[in-house]
Amino acid sequence: MMSKKIIAMLTALVMVLGCAGALAENTKHERVYVTAGADGTVKSITDSIRLENAEELEELADRTMLTDIQNVSGDEAFTLEGETLTWKADGKNVIYQGTSDKSPAVLPVVTLTLDGEEISADGLKEKTGEAVLTVTYRTEGQAPVLVLSALPLPENGVSGLKTENAAVLTEADRSVLVGWAVPNTDASLHLPVSFSATFRADHADLGWMMTFCSSDPLEAVCREIDARVGGADPEALLKELTAVLTALKNGTDLPGTEGKTKAVTDKINELNKGLKALDTGAATLAEGAQKVSDGALSLNTGLAALKKNNEALNSGAEQIFAAILNTANSQIAASGLADAGITVPVLTAENYADILDEVIAQLGSDTLKAAAREQLEALKEQLEQVNAFVTGLKDYTDGVAQASGGAATLSAGAMLVSTGAATLRETGTQTLKDSILTAEKSAAEILLPLAEKDLAGALNMWNAAKDHLADIGYDLRPEGMSAETVYIIRTDLK
Repeated sequence: MMSKKIIAMLTALVMVLGCAGALAENTKHERVYVTAGADGTVKSITDSIRLENAEELEELADRTMLTDIQNVSGDEAFTLEGETLTWKADGKNVIYQGTSDKSPAVLPVVTLTLDGEEISADGLKEKTGEAVLTVTYRTEGQAPVLVLSALPLPENGVSGLKTENAAVLTEADRSVLVGWAVPNTDASLHLPVSFSATFRADHADLGWMMTFCSSDPLEAVCREIDARVGGADPEALLKELTAVLTALKNGTDLPGTEGKTKAVTDKINELNKGLKALDTGAATLAEGAQKVSDGALSLNTGLAALKKNNEALNSGAEQIFAAILNTANSQIAASGLADAGITVPVLTAENYADILDEVIAQLGSDTLKAAAREQLEALKEQLEQVNAFVTGLKDYTDGVAQASGGAATLSAGAMLVSTGAATLRETGTQTLKDSILTAEKSAAEILLPLAEKDLAGALNMWNAAKDHLADIGYDLRPEGMSAETVYIIRTDLK
């Protein structure tokens, strides 16, 4: 009972696959029921057809090569002229059956071995040993076919089961071996064309197997590919894709393309160009920042050296000024101004100008005192020059000290900018560029073999499928009507 439920689910799955996308229009649904032996010998064929009258036509026109046609859904009459079968449908669906000696598109062939020797299912029931069950599929024509087979396993007698391209579905205490294959596909796609199971047999009783197959899902895939490429040449697209992936793998400029890859290649080229420009700009910035940092460091070093001499310069200038003032005071003392009643205080750097101006004023315009006045005016001018030098030197050394402090700050800042620019380039823009280019290369290295092998194989299958799927029904397919075909094959193993 459990195995029947599993078979029913598998049947529903295959029927859904066959019917998908064909329910909104008049459709010929074909179920080809076949009974066969383990060696693929056909015992009987019944083709059950449902004409879905979605447009509610009064008459439905079909094509058929079947014989012994019987209406199994009602009393709608039909006429048959050659291959043309016309039903008086009265807006209804029509279900009919017929037979034919035409070979099915697929026939399972079941082979059993026990301890390396071929054996029948009847013989296996009487013995024990290491058994291998292999299911291959004999096909008519070259159209690829999606195949699913289900073999109920006995409750006892099978243990240690190992499968290839198959699985075991278990519900309650019953198990079903389910295998799948896609015969007539390109070998490069590595799709299975058979399945097998190895197990320990102990009087195992294998009775029958159900197989479901249809080319319609593959035909639907081909139609979808046709729709998606939008009339473009898939071979040209694959060639462009391969060229682009090869360039990415080699790190060279992407070739110009004109097909559906053009937008992608243009964007990748734009991205890579921008990455390289960004990295180049960051390198230039880092180089310039390093030069500025080096210059700032040199300036800081020079000003620091000058700053060390500031105290000595100022001290020397003050000593020179003091010596000149001492000499001036000695000359004034010996000048005889005191005898003339003019007292001259000791000259210092702070008072010399005021004192000399006052003494010169006291001398007035007296002719006799003119010589003394000129000497004092000359002395004042000399002292003014010395004082200007001392003051200017002090301003200079103060400026050197300030500049040295600023140069130190500038040097530290320039060094930070240089370090930041170098880090930006080395761990920023360069890493970003290298990471993206490496990612592009890695992706290309992964995708290129897929394009060169798997996609090429898929394209070969697609081209072959388009040619061979033109007429994949068991019965004839009418023009102007959608059609889909599912084979349901019972294989009696004994």
